[in-house]
Amino acid sequence: MELELKDDDEKKFYFKPFGLNNLKGKEWEGAWRDVKWLMPWIKPYSRQGMVAFILFITSVLIAVLVPRIVAFIVDEVLLAKKYSFPQMASLLGILVLLKIVSDIAFKWKVTKIGQSISKKLREDVFNQLGSFPLAFFDKNSSGRVISRCVNDVSNLSTFFTANFFSVVSDLAIITGSVIFLFTLSFKAALIVLVAMVPMVIFMLNVSMAQVVWGRSQRNILSRLSSHTADSMNNLAVLHSQTFSSKWVRRHESLQTLFANTVLRNIYVWGSFSSSHVLVMGLTYAAVIILGAHQLKTGDITLGRMIGSFTYVGLIFGPFLDITEKLNALLNALGSVQRLKTILPAKPEAADSVLAASDATMPTGPIVFKNISFSYRSDTNLFKDFNLELPEGEVTALVGRTGSGKTSLAHLLLGLYPLSAGQIKWGEEDLSSFSAMKRARWISHVSQDLFLFTDTLRENLRLWRQEITDDKILERLKLVGLLEKVQSFPGGLDMIVRTETLPLSQGEKQLLLLCRALLQDPRLLVFDEATASLDQLSEEEWLGHVSKLFKGRTTLFIAHRLETLKLASFVVVLENGKIKKTFRKEVGKSVNEDQIH
Repeated sequence: MELELKDDDEKKFYFKPFGLNNLKGKEWEGAWRDVKWLMPWIKPYSRQGMVAFILFITSVLIAVLVPRIVAFIVDEVLLAKKYSFPQMASLLGILVLLKIVSDIAFKWKVTKIGQSISKKLREDVFNQLGSFPLAFFDKNSSGRVISRCVNDVSNLSTFFTANFFSVVSDLAIITGSVIFLFTLSFKAALIVLVAMVPMVIFMLNVSMAQVVWGRSQRNILSRLSSHTADSMNNLAVLHSQTFSSKWVRRHESLQTLFANTVLRNIYVWGSFSSSHVLVMGLTYAAVIILGAHQLKTGDITLGRMIGSFTYVGLIFGPFLDITEKLNALLNALGSVQRLKTILPAKPEAADSVLAASDATMPTGPIVFKNISFSYRSDTNLFKDFNLELPEGEVTALVGRTGSGKTSLAHLLLGLYPLSAGQIKWGEEDLSSFSAMKRARWISHVSQDLFLFTDTLRENLRLWRQEITDDKILERLKLVGLLEKVQSFPGGLDMIVRTETLPLSQGEKQLLLLCRALLQDPRLLVFDEATASLDQLSEEEWLGHVSKLFKGRTTLFIAHRLETLKLASFVVVLENGKIKKTFRKEVGKSVNEDQIH
């Protein structure tokens, strides 16, 4: 899988401006492949799509028939008096009413189908992101990832709900109107066809130009979103440092780029709309002059002349809408290309239930066997690395910054893929564990607390409904936070956020431990969980957790010698290699000489 998301290449798109030959060949094949890729999400709604198609055909047929009926009413009812006017007017009224009803029903049905498909796509994109290794998020800014989840799915939502059927409807109306216009006035139809040629060429080129500049606009917007997110996350740093003005100027330059791109699109669209009005006006004038001449010579009736004028409006009116929607359609196909880098070829069922095989508790020591790993392809952090974590014991990792302690924990958690080797838990390869199995049997406690904007209850049990309030209260009592939580307004029902939680740093660490223990894990990983605590708070924290390690395999990344008291096995790392290992008695202190 490609770990880095690429911005759109402005030089690569389906059709090139001023190149009508490009409407054939590989470009169409690429577009068709992207449409086929979407079929697994579309197929479940095929029956509803057939209903929408019938409504669509009904609406188009009535739209192109009405001017022909009006011409008939003028000639045969009003002038020739061959038929009753009330009857024909009633028929026309019924047709108009039927068109209104079919239009409303069609739009409702298409919107419902489109939103259902978009909902499924959005869920699949979000779920897929959760399965990616941490390296994916290291290489892609938050703005770019959010753009995939929100903007690209939104483009496809518009594609499904309106644009596709709107373009097809407009094309069908234009085609039908030209055909019926030939039955009313052959010469008027020829004038319209001649006028359509420059309109079609201009429409295609404007659409392609808007696609290119639209992609440039989205790329800049993605950079702007990422820059804004970075600014909000680092306001304290920006305010305290002298380079905040440079950061602001960088933001202003991105804003200027974005504004210029938008203005360029507006200019192109304005040029086309003005040209459209001019060509349509000239065509109207030509048809009126022709009609007046034919009416004078008796070559055409008044009704047919009125019908011809009406068809000119039906033919040229949709061009603006088609140009706008065609741009959106091509953007949607571009969104498909970007989503293909994230989603698999077909939607998969959500892995929300623990499989029977995953429910079996893994046993045995954890063995790192000849593993190799690098953040960059040119530099190995670990190479042919071997280590065994004893089952049911506390293993402490110590070493200088950059020695590989946290990286080793991340590999154990499956956050990064191995370059070579394997990590085995007993007889099982850790790479074969599903995400649900990892979450069930491995818990991670870091030094940073992150809370979702939800109740304290859901933040502790992480939406596992089988975890009861009694179990939550029991674990809170175990870590010494029960009285504190009960003093909160609403208790477990209190809505919390990371920034507003009324707890000290040490209490937040205990809350993290409570969350981890609620999963009843077989393996606990502490990644410098006490790094932000003072020594007194750390001793109190260790007093709470020491009795919870019994029977659990525990990996402790230590930053103080005091933390090593809990360990029975100590591993000293240096530059991704094991410098030394030794065993010790639990509760006994470790001195500097033993480490170095």
